[in-house]
Amino acid sequence: MYVIVVGCGKVGSTLAKSLADEGHDVVVIDSDAKNFERLGPDFNGMKIQGVVIDEDVLRQAGIEKADALAAVTPDDSTNIMTAQIAEEIYNVPKVIARIFDPLREDIFHSLGLETICPTTLAVEYIKSILLSREIRHKHRFGKDDVFFKYITPKRDDIGKGLDKIILPENCYLFGIIRNDHFYFKSKSIKLQENDIMVVAEKKVNQ
Repeated sequence: MYVIVVGCGKVGSTLAKSLADEGHDVVVIDSDAKNFERLGPDFNGMKIQGVVIDEDVLRQAGIEKADALAAVTPDDSTNIMTAQIAEEIYNVPKVIARIFDPLREDIFHSLGLETICPTTLAVEYIKSILLSREIRHKHRFGKDDVFFKYITPKRDDIGKGLDKIILPENCYLFGIIRNDHFYFKSKSIKLQENDIMVVAEKKVNQ
């Protein structure tokens, strides 16, 4: 896939490295060139400095041929604007925006935008620990419902790379929580006993 990651902070840089490690063509855009240092010397994708909502910058990044775009800057409005440009002007097949304010999530969904809210995910994870039960939080992606679940690893999976974990059909290992830090799925990370797997389960709505 040809993927554009807008924003090279902690999430953007980790996402970009993970995608590149899996063999995808990745372009990262950020307004501050210093943030590209987070990618490390082994990152083999493209890095573009510029205003992330500037259409000239997006075209330089190859948005016209992009298969997917993830807007993960620290600013909700920037992420939503970038997502709208990608979806409505350039018809990028898969677009997702990170937002921090859960109160705005329903509004953005009403606009047909796919979003993920770390605040909501963190709250549901904490609840799962406090209440000692599995919490399933539903997100709407297009016409489908996606449930995020928090699962402890099976003994047989301990020591395996995250790319080697086998899950049921329609389930995808989104990443892991380890020592209060979230890590996106990457073949360089091996599952440990105390990890919590964040699994996305898709329910297709007819």
